[in-house]
Amino acid sequence: MKVKPEVQKEIQKLQEKQLKRTMKLLSGSDKKSLTTFLQSGSTPGSKDFRALKPNVQRGVIKLNLTSVDVMLKRGKNPISKMRLKLAKFSYERMLKATT
Repeated sequence: MKVKPEVQKEIQKLQEKQLKRTMKLLSGSDKKSLTTFLQSGSTPGSKDFRALKPNVQRGVIKLNLTSVDVMLKRGKNPISKMRLKLAKFSYERMLKATT
């Protein structure tokens, strides 16, 4: 899905805020595992994701939820909106499962 530059900028800004909030709550080893996971490019639900601690998993899911929320708010295509709503639902279920 192509994302317009202004939407991408808004997503990045909100994800940076969410990442700062998450980093404040994590310990040193958790911070390190979060940064390595984010740099690896793995997705939530992958084998690498399941190996993370629950606090780190919640942080990754919240980051993805922020981007999905922005794309849902800014999207105009009804099919894409439906796909994003399904993704949001899935991420929220994963978030509840890690709690």
